[in-house]
Amino acid sequence: MALALSGTSNGSLNNLSLSGNTATVVDTGKAGTIVQVVQATTQTTVSVTTTTYTDTTLSASITPTSSSNKILVLVTQHVFHGRTVVAMGSGVRLVRGSTVIWTPPNDSQGPFLDFISSSTNHYWLFSLNYLDSPATTSSVTYKTQGRPYRTTDSGSFTAQPAPSGTGEPNTPAVMTLLEVVA
Repeated sequence: MALALSGTSNGSLNNLSLSGNTATVVDTGKAGTIVQVVQATTQTTVSVTTTTYTDTTLSASITPTSSSNKILVLVTQHVFHGRTVVAMGSGVRLVRGSTVIWTPPNDSQGPFLDFISSSTNHYWLFSLNYLDSPATTSSVTYKTQGRPYRTTDSGSFTAQPAPSGTGEPNTPAVMTLLEVVA
């Protein structure tokens, strides 16, 4: 069921409709106004044992109302990397459609923000805020991909892992897309 509210404010028509995990607000003319919000979650575990970036099952789609508007992508994702010896790194990148739009800075061992030199197994929280300009009014899908930077010594990357030895469910990942008037 959708809830719709209409009214006038400063001479322009404002509409708010809520349905499921999607909200749409129409307010033309004010830069910075959020006109649409989409949120997606996943708890599906994905393990990667190659150095090729692999989909993590976290994705969300949005159809911009104007090609000049921007999409603010907010990501929060729990990940785990493991190795039988120290010095392990892994990375997560952001993809729009099939185009990589953000990738972590890295070297031969891993991104400088998540390079672990004193631990063989490490849980960490990946968080990203990225303002994108897709320049379209067609549906756009955003997703994350992850990989270990080394596979020697059993190097691996896991998205949405279950906490080790707790019997708890997999940790959820969340992606929120906000359409912003440019």
